[in-house]
Amino acid sequence: MKMINLFRQLKNIGFFALIGMILASCGGDEPAPPLASVVANFSYTVDNEGFAPATVTFTNESLAATTYQWDFGVEDGTSSEENPTFLYEDFGTYTVSLTAIAEDGREDTKTEQIIIKDPLGGRLPTLYYTDRATGMIHMVVLDEEAETPVVQSFGADHFKPYGISADLENETLFVVGHEDGIIFKYDALVNGDKEVLFNIADEADAPFVDYPAGITVIGSKIFWGAIGGIYSSNLDGSNPSQLVEVLGGESLPLGLSYDAENDWIYFCNDGLDFGGGVYRVHLDGTGLELVVADVDAGAISYLNGKLYYFDYIEDRGVIYDIATETAQALAPYTVNFPWGIVADPITEKVYWTDRGTEDDGSDGVIWCANLDGSEPMMLLEAADAPNGILRPYALGLGLY
Repeated sequence: MKMINLFRQLKNIGFFALIGMILASCGGDEPAPPLASVVANFSYTVDNEGFAPATVTFTNESLAATTYQWDFGVEDGTSSEENPTFLYEDFGTYTVSLTAIAEDGREDTKTEQIIIKDPLGGRLPTLYYTDRATGMIHMVVLDEEAETPVVQSFGADHFKPYGISADLENETLFVVGHEDGIIFKYDALVNGDKEVLFNIADEADAPFVDYPAGITVIGSKIFWGAIGGIYSSNLDGSNPSQLVEVLGGESLPLGLSYDAENDWIYFCNDGLDFGGGVYRVHLDGTGLELVVADVDAGAISYLNGKLYYFDYIEDRGVIYDIATETAQALAPYTVNFPWGIVADPITEKVYWTDRGTEDDGSDGVIWCANLDGSEPMMLLEAADAPNGILRPYALGLGLY
């Protein structure tokens, strides 16, 4: 019996061995499984609402790849990172390609066009300025191809118009009547209807427009300086309130300029009747502090960590570096009476007004220079202004 069981076990072993040999033989005849296909793919997001300068963040969604080659469609614009970012400084349409490469050298390429929008929308940067001689508002289109500046005029009856600010999104313009205690609003930037937003003659408005001066639009609100501090309201003039009281109310904030990155409003305190100085305060009214002491200036402009203003005490234009607390000369010559000043990131120029010495506006000038103060030149003089009259005061930036 034991011999029979042993025989049966050997027989079964032989049977299964035979089956294994057959299966092994069949398996050797099949081809190797195919390698996974290499597929190049990516998605992206664009900051700054798609307007130049804009940073594009790429997300790699390729399959079966180990290395990557990106071409962003500009000179020297390449990367081998898996998920790169790239800054497009200029607007335009860019062809972006991603080549995804497998470990064995196989590759696939995806190409896509990315559109970076023109921040100017085809419009040209424009300066708005008020004129003491005519009482009007003028605008100068900063067209480099024009042989002479293109000037348009609108409005009237502005006496001591010490502040002006454009709200480009809503195509409105705000102008301060300092002596009359009035803030005007224009419904359009050119030839629009004018309305009185605040009037000191109105008892309800009186606390807010006691000698108003500098004014600026920040988001959905306007901010302006007047006796005692800085005030604000909605763009339609509703809900006026005092943002901050300055120096116990013994003050007159003049030019206002906003640093959006750090949430500061910079302003000059009147140095003729009050203590002078350059101050700053947060948009919610907190953190009021003195930045530069012993300064008497009419207007101020903030750009890229620097303040631009004219100091009547030192009789010179100043570029003040906030981080290093150092000042350098803006203009290497004497001017008669500058008031408005604005630093423009688009043209990379700083502009300022010089009302001249004649009340009739026969010798006023608008100047400009590079942001470091180099290469100063006359942008507009009385001969090129409407009717040969130019006594400019406040300056504002816009697009047209």
